[in-house]
Amino acid sequence: MALIVCPLCVREDDIHLIRTLPDGRKEARCDDCDFTFVFGSPVEEKKVVAPRKRAAPKVSKPSVAPISVVVRRFPTIDDVVLTDRQGAELLKQRFLATVPYEPNRLVGPHWTKYRWVFSADGLEKVAIADLKYFADDPIGAATGDPTTFDKAWVLLGELEGARRVRAVTNHLLRGPGELADRLDDLAQGTYSMSMPGWDEALLTKTLSVADPDRFLPVVTYEQKKALALAVYGIELPVVDETSLTLGRLAVWSNDLLVELLGDGFDDLHHAAAFLRWAKDQ
Repeated sequence: MALIVCPLCVREDDIHLIRTLPDGRKEARCDDCDFTFVFGSPVEEKKVVAPRKRAAPKVSKPSVAPISVVVRRFPTIDDVVLTDRQGAELLKQRFLATVPYEPNRLVGPHWTKYRWVFSADGLEKVAIADLKYFADDPIGAATGDPTTFDKAWVLLGELEGARRVRAVTNHLLRGPGELADRLDDLAQGTYSMSMPGWDEALLTKTLSVADPDRFLPVVTYEQKKALALAVYGIELPVVDETSLTLGRLAVWSNDLLVELLGDGFDDLHHAAAFLRWAKDQ
């Protein structure tokens, strides 16, 4: 061991260790000159790592079967009984001949505006107030009680609320994967940026605005299911989280109804008006 030398009198005979400091250095005193000094190098204090808390087990979403496998379980136009299709066609001809179509004058400008809003360019430029207005206003398609959305908008703040609505809309219209599966993630609230209250109805209304030639302004699967049964006599399946998910059924039922409706209507608002009229005949 190396000898300890007093830095003041340079003697090494009468050096006595006093204590070890918290940082690992030593404090000593020279009896010859009565000088107290510190020597050695500090040692980094070991950090006590707190024990990791065991994370609560995550409830995983059921594994969803691929669309290519499941789609064969959904009815097609060929599954509609011929007599039911013929009866619906007779109702359609009577509707077109006798029921005047008077579209709401507000719908056209409203749909045109929000088609731009939901475009990639418009979504970044639109005023926050316009996003909130779309959720609350029933023009073109009523989406039900907006209370859940309105509360979330207040609690999150309008900046965060708008950020989430933009993220949800962009994912719905331009995200990866199948549209039906993206719609399901958003409707079920499993998407990371989901907005409370921006539910199946608002998501479907968004689709009907963005793609008015494909999507009927009928905003829930239950509504489409009831119309399909009443007008075409076909029973659509119930929601199954592992295969026939809500998003898939919402998209597929829309496409089936549009195919069954055929031509002759001014637009899909007109076609939806027929379905609601025929349901009560």
